[in-house]
Amino acid sequence: MRTFSFRARLAATMSALILLICAAIWVYVPRKMEDEAIALISHKAETLGQLTAFTIHPSIHFQDRAALEEALSGTRQDKDVSYVIVDDAAGNRLASFHPERAAAGGHYRVTTPILDDGKEIARLQIGVSLERLNRQIMQTRVAIGVMTAIILAAGLLAVFLISDVMTRPLRELATAAQRIASGDLNQRVPARRGDEIGLLADAFNDMAAKVAERDASLRLLSRRLLSIQEEERIRIAREVHDELGQALTAMKIDLQHLGSQHAPLQEPLTTIGRTIDQIVDLVRRIATDLRPAILDDLGVTAALEQQLRRLRETTGMKTTLTVTEEPQLDMLTGATLYRIAQEGLANVVRHAQATDVEVTLAVRDGAAVLKITDNGRGMSQDQVANARSLGLIGMRERAELLGGTVVINSDPGEGTTLEVTLPLNKDGHFASAMR
Repeated sequence: MRTFSFRARLAATMSALILLICAAIWVYVPRKMEDEAIALISHKAETLGQLTAFTIHPSIHFQDRAALEEALSGTRQDKDVSYVIVDDAAGNRLASFHPERAAAGGHYRVTTPILDDGKEIARLQIGVSLERLNRQIMQTRVAIGVMTAIILAAGLLAVFLISDVMTRPLRELATAAQRIASGDLNQRVPARRGDEIGLLADAFNDMAAKVAERDASLRLLSRRLLSIQEEERIRIAREVHDELGQALTAMKIDLQHLGSQHAPLQEPLTTIGRTIDQIVDLVRRIATDLRPAILDDLGVTAALEQQLRRLRETTGMKTTLTVTEEPQLDMLTGATLYRIAQEGLANVVRHAQATDVEVTLAVRDGAAVLKITDNGRGMSQDQVANARSLGLIGMRERAELLGGTVVINSDPGEGTTLEVTLPLNKDGHFASAMR
Protein backbone atom coordinates (compact mmCIF):
# COMPACT_ATOMS: atom_id res chain seq x y z
CA MET A 1 0.00 0.00 0.00
CA ARG A 2 1.40 3.35 -1.04
CA THR A 3 1.97 5.85 1.77
CA PHE A 4 2.02 9.59 1.23
CA SER A 5 4.36 12.01 2.91
CA PHE A 6 3.25 14.32 5.70
CA ARG A 7 3.68 17.25 3.32
CA ALA A 8 1.38 15.65 0.75
CA ARG A 9 -1.26 14.78 3.36
CA LEU A 10 -1.12 18.31 4.81
CA ALA A 11 -1.41 19.88 1.35
CA ALA A 12 -4.26 17.51 0.42
CA THR A 13 -6.16 18.29 3.64
CA MET A 14 -5.82 22.06 3.26
CA SER A 15 -6.65 21.86 -0.45
CA ALA A 16 -9.78 19.83 0.30
CA LEU A 17 -10.82 22.44 2.88
CA ILE A 18 -10.32 25.27 0.37
CA LEU A 19 -12.23 23.33 -2.30
CA LEU A 20 -15.07 22.78 0.16
CA ILE A 21 -15.20 26.48 1.02
CA CYS A 22 -15.11 27.49 -2.65
CA ALA A 23 -17.85 24.98 -3.51
CA ALA A 24 -19.97 26.32 -0.66
CA ILE A 25 -19.49 29.87 -1.93
CA TRP A 26 -20.30 28.79 -5.51
CA VAL A 27 -23.51 27.02 -4.45
CA TYR A 28 -24.76 29.06 -1.49
CA VAL A 29 -24.21 32.69 -2.53
CA PRO A 30 -26.06 32.57 -5.91
CA ARG A 31 -28.86 30.53 -4.38
CA LYS A 32 -29.19 32.98 -1.52
CA MET A 33 -29.24 35.90 -3.96
CA GLU A 34 -31.80 34.09 -6.11
CA ASP A 35 -34.06 33.46 -3.12
CA GLU A 36 -33.83 37.12 -2.10
CA ALA A 37 -34.49 38.26 -5.67
CA ILE A 38 -37.53 35.96 -5.95
CA ALA A 39 -38.83 37.38 -2.69
CA LEU A 40 -38.43 40.91 -4.08
CA ILE A 41 -40.14 39.93 -7.37
CA SER A 42 -42.95 38.30 -5.41
CA HIS A 43 -43.44 41.40 -3.28
CA LYS A 44 -43.33 43.63 -6.37
CA ALA A 45 -45.80 41.47 -8.28
CA GLU A 46 -48.30 41.28 -5.43
CA THR A 47 -47.99 45.01 -4.77
CA LEU A 48 -48.37 45.76 -8.49
CA GLY A 49 -51.39 43.45 -8.68
CA GLN A 50 -53.11 45.12 -5.74
CA LEU A 51 -52.31 48.60 -7.05
CA THR A 52 -53.54 47.74 -10.57
CA ALA A 53 -56.70 46.10 -9.21
CA PHE A 54 -57.45 49.23 -7.21
CA THR A 55 -56.83 51.40 -10.31
CA ILE A 56 -59.06 49.44 -12.71
CA HIS A 57 -61.90 48.79 -10.20
CA PRO A 58 -63.96 51.87 -11.20
CA SER A 59 -63.76 51.21 -14.93
CA ILE A 60 -64.88 47.61 -14.41
CA HIS A 61 -67.68 48.70 -12.09
CA PHE A 62 -69.01 51.12 -14.73
CA GLN A 63 -68.06 48.72 -17.56
CA ASP A 64 -66.01 51.39 -19.30
CA ARG A 65 -63.53 49.55 -21.50
CA ALA A 66 -61.76 52.70 -22.68
CA ALA A 67 -61.13 53.73 -19.10
CA LEU A 68 -60.00 50.16 -18.37
CA GLU A 69 -57.45 50.26 -21.16
CA GLU A 70 -56.19 53.63 -19.98
CA ALA A 71 -55.98 52.42 -16.39
CA LEU A 72 -53.83 49.48 -17.50
CA SER A 73 -51.41 51.65 -19.50
CA GLY A 74 -49.23 52.33 -16.52
CA THR A 75 -48.88 48.65 -15.71
CA ARG A 76 -48.04 47.83 -19.31
CA GLN A 77 -45.15 50.28 -19.27
CA ASP A 78 -43.38 48.38 -16.50
CA LYS A 79 -40.43 46.58 -18.18
CA ASP A 80 -40.74 43.54 -15.95
CA VAL A 81 -44.46 42.99 -16.70
CA SER A 82 -44.73 40.24 -19.32
CA TYR A 83 -48.53 40.03 -19.64
CA VAL A 84 -51.76 41.34 -18.12
CA ILE A 85 -55.18 39.62 -18.33
CA VAL A 86 -58.47 40.95 -16.93
CA ASP A 87 -61.50 38.64 -16.99
CA ASP A 88 -64.97 39.22 -15.56
CA ALA A 89 -66.66 36.89 -13.14
CA ALA A 90 -68.05 34.84 -15.99
CA GLY A 91 -64.60 34.38 -17.54
CA ASN A 92 -65.09 36.83 -20.38
CA ARG A 93 -61.98 38.75 -21.42
CA LEU A 94 -62.28 42.43 -20.55
CA ALA A 95 -58.72 43.52 -21.39
CA SER A 96 -55.33 41.97 -21.98
CA PHE A 97 -51.67 42.60 -22.77
CA HIS A 98 -49.74 39.80 -24.49
CA PRO A 99 -52.05 37.06 -23.16
CA GLU A 100 -50.21 34.44 -25.27
CA ARG A 101 -47.25 34.69 -22.89
CA ALA A 102 -49.33 33.29 -20.06
CA ALA A 103 -48.79 29.75 -21.33
CA ALA A 104 -45.01 30.15 -21.52
CA GLY A 105 -42.64 29.66 -18.63
CA GLY A 106 -40.13 32.02 -17.06
CA HIS A 107 -42.71 34.21 -15.28
CA TYR A 108 -43.80 34.89 -11.75
CA ARG A 109 -47.61 34.83 -11.81
CA VAL A 110 -49.91 36.66 -9.42
CA THR A 111 -53.73 36.61 -9.52
CA THR A 112 -55.70 39.35 -7.73
CA PRO A 113 -59.52 39.27 -7.38
CA ILE A 114 -61.42 42.55 -7.89
CA LEU A 115 -64.25 42.83 -5.37
CA ASP A 116 -67.31 45.02 -5.28
CA ASP A 117 -69.31 44.95 -2.02
CA GLY A 118 -67.58 41.68 -1.16
CA LYS A 119 -68.48 40.10 -4.46
CA GLU A 120 -65.86 39.20 -7.05
CA ILE A 121 -66.70 41.05 -10.25
CA ALA A 122 -63.40 40.39 -12.11
CA ARG A 123 -60.01 38.71 -11.82
CA LEU A 124 -56.64 40.32 -12.64
CA GLN A 125 -53.65 38.17 -13.74
CA ILE A 126 -50.21 39.70 -14.00
CA GLY A 127 -47.07 37.86 -15.12
CA VAL A 128 -43.73 39.35 -14.13
CA SER A 129 -40.83 38.24 -16.33
CA LEU A 130 -37.88 36.49 -14.63
CA GLU A 131 -35.56 37.00 -17.60
CA ARG A 132 -33.73 39.99 -16.16
CA LEU A 133 -33.48 38.21 -12.83
CA ASN A 134 -32.06 35.07 -14.42
CA ARG A 135 -29.60 37.15 -16.44
CA GLN A 136 -28.43 38.95 -13.30
CA ILE A 137 -28.13 35.65 -11.43
CA MET A 138 -26.08 34.18 -14.28
CA GLN A 139 -23.81 37.22 -14.30
CA THR A 140 -23.48 36.89 -10.56
CA ARG A 141 -22.64 33.20 -10.87
CA VAL A 142 -19.97 33.96 -13.48
CA ALA A 143 -18.48 36.70 -11.28
CA ILE A 144 -18.55 34.42 -8.23
CA GLY A 145 -17.08 31.61 -10.31
CA VAL A 146 -14.18 33.79 -11.45
CA MET A 147 -13.64 35.04 -7.91
CA THR A 148 -13.85 31.47 -6.57
CA ALA A 149 -11.32 30.26 -9.16
CA ILE A 150 -8.96 33.08 -8.17
CA ILE A 151 -9.42 32.27 -4.49
CA LEU A 152 -8.91 28.57 -5.21
CA ALA A 153 -5.72 29.16 -7.20
CA ALA A 154 -4.35 31.55 -4.61
CA GLY A 155 -5.37 29.17 -1.83
CA LEU A 156 -3.72 26.15 -3.45
CA LEU A 157 -0.54 28.14 -4.06
CA ALA A 158 -0.59 29.27 -0.44
CA VAL A 159 -1.20 25.67 0.65
CA PHE A 160 1.86 24.36 -1.18
CA LEU A 161 4.02 27.23 0.06
CA ILE A 162 2.81 26.85 3.63
CA SER A 163 3.14 23.06 3.56
CA ASP A 164 6.66 23.42 2.15
CA VAL A 165 7.64 25.91 4.84
CA MET A 166 6.03 23.84 7.60
CA THR A 167 7.47 20.50 6.53
CA ARG A 168 10.93 21.65 5.39
CA PRO A 169 12.44 21.30 8.90
CA LEU A 170 10.90 17.84 9.17
CA ARG A 171 12.36 16.85 5.79
CA GLU A 172 15.75 18.17 6.90
CA LEU A 173 15.46 16.08 10.05
CA ALA A 174 14.52 12.99 8.04
CA THR A 175 17.40 13.52 5.59
CA ALA A 176 19.87 14.04 8.43
CA ALA A 177 18.59 10.91 10.19
CA GLN A 178 19.05 8.87 6.99
CA ARG A 179 22.59 10.17 6.55
CA ILE A 180 23.44 9.39 10.15
CA ALA A 181 21.99 5.90 9.66
CA SER A 182 24.26 5.50 6.61
CA GLY A 183 27.31 6.42 8.71
CA ASP A 184 27.68 10.20 8.38
CA LEU A 185 27.67 11.02 12.07
CA ASN A 186 28.78 14.62 11.47
CA GLN A 187 25.41 15.45 9.94
CA ARG A 188 23.47 18.22 11.72
CA VAL A 189 20.31 20.20 11.05
CA PRO A 190 20.01 23.99 11.36
CA ALA A 191 18.00 25.05 14.41
CA ARG A 192 16.55 28.33 13.12
CA ARG A 193 13.22 28.26 14.94
CA GLY A 194 12.13 28.77 18.49
CA ASP A 195 9.01 26.60 18.30
CA GLU A 196 8.52 22.88 18.89
CA ILE A 197 10.26 22.00 15.61
CA GLY A 198 13.26 24.08 16.67
CA LEU A 199 13.35 22.22 19.99
CA LEU A 200 13.17 18.95 18.06
CA ALA A 201 16.10 20.06 15.87
CA ASP A 202 18.14 20.97 18.98
CA ALA A 203 17.36 17.62 20.56
CA PHE A 204 18.28 15.84 17.32
CA ASN A 205 21.61 17.66 17.10
CA ASP A 206 22.38 16.82 20.74
CA MET A 207 21.54 13.19 20.10
CA ALA A 208 23.66 13.12 16.93
CA ALA A 209 26.60 14.70 18.79
CA LYS A 210 26.36 12.10 21.55
CA VAL A 211 26.07 9.28 19.01
CA ALA A 212 29.14 10.61 17.17
CA GLU A 213 31.04 10.85 20.46
CA ARG A 214 30.05 7.31 21.42
CA ASP A 215 30.93 6.07 17.95
CA ALA A 216 34.34 7.74 18.11
CA SER A 217 34.98 6.17 21.49
CA LEU A 218 33.89 2.75 20.26
CA ARG A 219 36.01 3.07 17.13
CA LEU A 220 39.02 4.05 19.20
CA LEU A 221 38.41 1.18 21.59
CA SER A 222 37.84 -1.28 18.74
CA ARG A 223 41.03 -0.17 17.00
CA ARG A 224 42.90 -0.57 20.24
CA LEU A 225 41.42 -4.03 20.79
CA LEU A 226 42.22 -4.99 17.22
CA SER A 227 45.79 -3.81 17.64
CA ILE A 228 46.11 -5.73 20.91
CA GLN A 229 44.60 -8.77 19.22
CA GLU A 230 47.19 -8.66 16.43
CA GLU A 231 49.99 -8.15 18.93
CA GLU A 232 48.72 -11.13 20.94
CA ARG A 233 48.47 -13.20 17.75
CA ILE A 234 52.12 -12.37 17.01
CA ARG A 235 53.16 -13.30 20.53
CA ILE A 236 51.21 -16.58 20.53
CA ALA A 237 52.40 -17.45 17.02
CA ARG A 238 56.01 -16.90 18.02
CA GLU A 239 55.67 -18.90 21.23
CA VAL A 240 53.89 -21.73 19.44
CA HIS A 241 56.44 -21.73 16.64
CA ASP A 242 59.55 -21.24 18.75
CA GLU A 243 58.76 -22.93 22.06
CA LEU A 244 56.50 -25.76 20.99
CA GLY A 245 58.29 -26.24 17.67
CA GLN A 246 61.69 -26.38 19.34
CA ALA A 247 60.38 -28.77 22.01
CA LEU A 248 59.00 -31.11 19.36
CA THR A 249 62.23 -30.91 17.37
CA ALA A 250 64.25 -31.72 20.51
CA MET A 251 61.91 -34.63 21.21
CA LYS A 252 62.48 -35.97 17.70
CA ILE A 253 66.27 -35.70 18.12
CA ASP A 254 66.02 -37.57 21.43
CA LEU A 255 63.96 -40.29 19.79
CA GLN A 256 66.48 -40.64 16.99
CA HIS A 257 69.28 -40.91 19.54
CA LEU A 258 67.31 -43.48 21.51
CA GLY A 259 66.64 -45.49 18.35
CA SER A 260 70.33 -45.53 17.45
CA GLN A 261 71.12 -47.05 20.86
CA HIS A 262 68.27 -49.58 20.89
CA ALA A 263 67.80 -51.25 17.54
CA PRO A 264 64.54 -53.07 18.50
CA LEU A 265 62.92 -49.70 19.14
CA GLN A 266 63.98 -48.26 15.80
CA GLU A 267 60.74 -48.97 13.92
CA PRO A 268 58.19 -47.70 16.53
CA LEU A 269 60.41 -44.69 17.21
CA THR A 270 60.46 -43.92 13.48
CA THR A 271 56.66 -43.99 13.44
CA ILE A 272 56.59 -41.66 16.44
CA GLY A 273 59.09 -39.41 14.63
CA ARG A 274 56.79 -39.15 11.62
CA THR A 275 53.91 -38.24 13.94
CA ILE A 276 56.08 -35.55 15.50
CA ASP A 277 56.86 -34.22 12.00
CA GLN A 278 53.13 -33.97 11.35
CA ILE A 279 52.64 -32.19 14.64
CA VAL A 280 55.46 -29.78 13.77
CA ASP A 281 53.80 -29.05 10.42
CA LEU A 282 50.50 -28.50 12.22
CA VAL A 283 52.19 -26.16 14.71
CA ARG A 284 53.73 -24.18 11.85
CA ARG A 285 50.35 -23.99 10.09
CA ILE A 286 48.66 -22.78 13.28
CA ALA A 287 51.39 -20.19 13.80
CA THR A 288 51.04 -19.03 10.19
CA ASP A 289 47.27 -18.73 10.53
CA LEU A 290 47.67 -16.76 13.74
CA ARG A 291 50.14 -14.37 12.18
CA PRO A 292 52.13 -15.22 9.05
CA ALA A 293 55.71 -14.26 9.66
CA ILE A 294 56.02 -13.34 6.00
CA LEU A 295 53.53 -10.50 6.60
CA ASP A 296 55.93 -8.87 9.07
CA ASP A 297 59.10 -9.76 7.22
CA LEU A 298 58.22 -9.18 3.54
CA GLY A 299 54.93 -7.27 3.55
CA VAL A 300 51.36 -7.78 2.47
CA THR A 301 52.24 -8.66 -1.16
CA ALA A 302 54.33 -11.65 -0.15
CA ALA A 303 51.64 -12.71 2.35
CA LEU A 304 49.01 -12.59 -0.40
CA GLU A 305 51.26 -14.61 -2.72
CA GLN A 306 51.65 -17.24 -0.01
CA GLN A 307 47.87 -17.31 0.60
CA LEU A 308 47.14 -17.72 -3.11
CA ARG A 309 49.76 -20.41 -3.48
CA ARG A 310 48.17 -22.37 -0.65
CA LEU A 311 44.73 -21.86 -2.24
CA ARG A 312 46.06 -23.10 -5.58
CA GLU A 313 47.66 -26.18 -4.02
CA THR A 314 44.62 -27.18 -1.95
CA THR A 315 41.82 -26.49 -4.47
CA GLY A 316 43.48 -26.52 -7.89
CA MET A 317 41.94 -23.13 -8.57
CA LYS A 318 43.72 -20.77 -10.97
CA THR A 319 44.98 -17.73 -9.09
CA THR A 320 46.49 -14.43 -10.26
CA LEU A 321 48.05 -11.63 -8.21
CA THR A 322 48.62 -8.20 -9.77
CA VAL A 323 50.35 -5.43 -7.80
CA THR A 324 50.58 -2.06 -9.55
CA GLU A 325 51.96 -0.29 -6.50
CA GLU A 326 52.56 -1.84 -3.11
CA PRO A 327 51.46 0.42 -0.24
CA GLN A 328 53.67 0.79 2.80
CA LEU A 329 51.38 -0.22 5.65
CA ASP A 330 51.72 -0.23 9.41
CA MET A 331 51.07 -3.39 11.40
CA LEU A 332 47.36 -2.79 12.00
CA THR A 333 46.51 -1.70 8.47
CA GLY A 334 48.53 -4.51 6.90
CA ALA A 335 46.91 -7.07 9.19
CA THR A 336 43.44 -5.69 8.41
CA LEU A 337 44.04 -5.86 4.67
CA TYR A 338 45.39 -9.39 4.95
CA ARG A 339 42.55 -10.61 7.19
CA ILE A 340 39.93 -9.22 4.83
CA ALA A 341 41.68 -10.88 1.88
CA GLN A 342 41.88 -14.11 3.85
CA GLU A 343 38.13 -14.01 4.60
CA GLY A 344 37.29 -13.05 1.02
CA LEU A 345 39.30 -15.96 -0.41
CA ALA A 346 37.73 -18.31 2.13
CA ASN A 347 34.28 -17.21 0.92
CA VAL A 348 35.34 -17.94 -2.67
CA VAL A 349 36.29 -21.48 -1.66
CA ARG A 350 33.18 -22.08 0.46
CA HIS A 351 30.45 -20.52 -1.66
CA ALA A 352 31.54 -19.29 -5.10
CA GLN A 353 32.29 -22.61 -6.86
CA ALA A 354 34.82 -20.64 -8.89
CA THR A 355 37.69 -21.94 -11.03
CA ASP A 356 39.56 -18.66 -11.38
CA VAL A 357 40.27 -15.89 -8.86
CA GLU A 358 42.22 -12.69 -9.46
CA VAL A 359 43.64 -10.43 -6.75
CA THR A 360 44.88 -6.90 -7.46
CA LEU A 361 46.60 -4.50 -5.07
CA ALA A 362 47.16 -0.82 -5.82
CA VAL A 363 47.36 2.66 -4.38
CA ARG A 364 44.64 5.00 -5.65
CA ASP A 365 43.71 8.49 -4.49
CA GLY A 366 45.66 8.20 -1.27
CA ALA A 367 44.26 4.79 -0.34
CA ALA A 368 45.29 1.16 -0.53
CA VAL A 369 42.85 -0.72 -2.78
CA LEU A 370 42.54 -4.52 -2.72
CA LYS A 371 40.25 -6.20 -5.24
CA ILE A 372 39.31 -9.89 -5.35
CA THR A 373 37.42 -11.08 -8.45
CA ASP A 374 36.17 -14.61 -9.11
CA ASN A 375 34.23 -16.30 -11.91
CA GLY A 376 31.89 -18.17 -9.58
CA ARG A 377 28.12 -18.34 -9.33
CA GLY A 378 27.76 -14.87 -7.85
CA MET A 379 25.21 -13.57 -5.37
CA SER A 380 21.94 -11.67 -5.41
CA GLN A 381 21.73 -8.18 -3.91
CA ASP A 382 19.72 -9.61 -1.01
CA GLN A 383 22.58 -11.98 -0.22
CA VAL A 384 25.09 -9.14 -0.44
CA ALA A 385 23.06 -7.07 2.03
CA ASN A 386 22.23 -10.03 4.27
CA ALA A 387 22.73 -8.94 7.87
CA ARG A 388 23.26 -12.58 8.94
CA SER A 389 26.37 -13.05 6.82
CA LEU A 390 28.96 -12.84 9.56
CA GLY A 391 31.88 -13.03 7.13
CA LEU A 392 30.73 -10.00 5.13
CA ILE A 393 29.85 -8.12 8.31
CA GLY A 394 33.27 -8.85 9.77
CA MET A 395 35.05 -7.59 6.65
CA ARG A 396 33.03 -4.37 6.64
CA GLU A 397 33.59 -3.77 10.33
CA ARG A 398 37.33 -4.30 10.03
CA ALA A 399 37.54 -1.80 7.19
CA GLU A 400 35.27 0.77 8.86
CA LEU A 401 37.37 0.72 12.02
CA LEU A 402 40.24 2.11 9.95
CA GLY A 403 38.03 4.55 8.03
CA GLY A 404 37.82 2.31 4.96
CA THR A 405 35.09 0.66 2.94
CA VAL A 406 34.19 -2.75 1.56
CA VAL A 407 32.13 -2.84 -1.65
CA ILE A 408 30.75 -6.07 -3.12
CA ASN A 409 29.47 -6.19 -6.68
CA SER A 410 27.82 -9.41 -7.75
CA ASP A 411 25.01 -10.84 -9.84
CA PRO A 412 23.82 -14.45 -9.99
CA GLY A 413 25.92 -16.35 -12.51
CA GLU A 414 28.23 -13.38 -13.14
CA GLY A 415 30.87 -13.87 -10.45
CA THR A 416 31.74 -11.56 -7.56
CA THR A 417 34.07 -8.62 -7.07
CA LEU A 418 35.16 -7.59 -3.58
CA GLU A 419 36.87 -4.19 -3.34
CA VAL A 420 38.51 -3.01 -0.12
CA THR A 421 39.70 0.57 0.29
CA LEU A 422 41.78 1.71 3.27
CA PRO A 423 42.91 5.37 3.43
CA LEU A 424 46.62 6.23 3.68
CA ASN A 425 48.38 9.41 4.66
CA LYS A 426 51.19 11.00 2.64
CA ASP A 427 53.88 8.64 3.87
CA GLY A 428 51.81 5.56 3.01
CA HIS A 429 50.62 4.75 6.50
CA PHE A 430 47.17 4.66 7.92
CA ALA A 431 45.62 8.04 8.48
CA SER A 432 44.93 7.65 12.15
CA ALA A 433 42.77 10.70 12.61
CA MET A 434 39.23 9.74 13.43
CA ARG A 435 36.58 10.82 11.04
